[in-house]
Amino acid sequence: MIRQIAVFLIVFTVSFGVTSPVPAHNVGVAMITPPFVNSFLVGGQNGTWYGPGQSPRLYEVYLQNDSHAQLTPTHGNGTVWGGGFNGSQSLISGWGTDDDSQGPYLYLFDGAHVVTEGSLDEYGQASSWSGGDIFAASYNGKEWLLSGLGSGPLYGGPISINHMSLGTFNGTVFTDLSSFVPGQQDAILYTNAWNGQYWLIGGGNVQVGILFTFDGNRTADLTAQAKAAIPNFASVQSIGWNGAYWLIGGMGFLAQYDGNSFVDLTQELKYSLRTNDFQSVNAIAWNGQSWILGGGPPIAQLNEGHAWIATYTPSGNISDLSSTLPRYVSAREQTSSILTITPEGGLWILGGYSGARGTLFAYENGYLADYSNLVSDMTYVNWVSNLQVLAS
Repeated sequence: MIRQIAVFLIVFTVSFGVTSPVPAHNVGVAMITPPFVNSFLVGGQNGTWYGPGQSPRLYEVYLQNDSHAQLTPTHGNGTVWGGGFNGSQSLISGWGTDDDSQGPYLYLFDGAHVVTEGSLDEYGQASSWSGGDIFAASYNGKEWLLSGLGSGPLYGGPISINHMSLGTFNGTVFTDLSSFVPGQQDAILYTNAWNGQYWLIGGGNVQVGILFTFDGNRTADLTAQAKAAIPNFASVQSIGWNGAYWLIGGMGFLAQYDGNSFVDLTQELKYSLRTNDFQSVNAIAWNGQSWILGGGPPIAQLNEGHAWIATYTPSGNISDLSSTLPRYVSAREQTSSILTITPEGGLWILGGYSGARGTLFAYENGYLADYSNLVSDMTYVNWVSNLQVLAS
């Protein structure tokens, strides 16, 4: 499997010097009492990104009794990068396979049973995805859109190259759509989301941002329009939809898109966080009333930096919530980041890392509770997803 990816040639040293014990659940002024929820999923890995000995981790977590159940998305080496929820099932993926196949894996879970598991190329022609990764999945009512990185032959050629990968999966059949990607190059499609009419898909390579739509038949490239409106436009790491407009975040920028035009929110975010180095907006989530954003160093890149979180209201106000993060996350000598956020039962669930350990938090009305003890064998929490409507 091709793991030496050119996208990540620029590597920085990570500070693993702080090894303070994980504090108790109460980090704010008052204890959060978790509401009753069936469960939510937490995915990531043990071991350093793109280093030897990576092993996937996937848990079904229950806050009400402070416990989790382990799932096995793929055996051997690998990671859980991300996935999506369709109202009854969660599709989880990343990289790592159970056999000699070079394609990434698919793992479909209904809350009680594994519906689908195995290599991507067991479900269709996936040669262009060979040696690659699925970073994101979202559902349009009929099928999942998968996006990420492929390292196999593209356009039917004989040469294996790194490239942006795209495909659909309906539960039984996979269709490789990598040849549809506009501006194809050595980059990753980190994120995608559906708004009822089309998918918005983003990615890139460090300072090179990629953004386009796909309606199931054709793509429309928005990259040039985004660059013209957003001076700091770079690799897209996160996308969210609230029923009226998109929020789009990435390395050094935040923007709003209504389907026609972009509004650059980067300076407002910098002012709220009191920093010119928020690095990346890695996670964007909407709970029906407001947005919550999180970031720090971007996913799968070993930059030094610190985690941050903020809210963004429909009225346009950005408020910094980073002071609620525990000291072992915000310490100057520590490297940390928020990589993923999801709403769950009235709470926000946030995942990421601090130093060489994964972090898992629940946030509500100014208070943050630390559940990182439930992911103590994870180096990174790359993805969290709710399972609210699943039967227990």
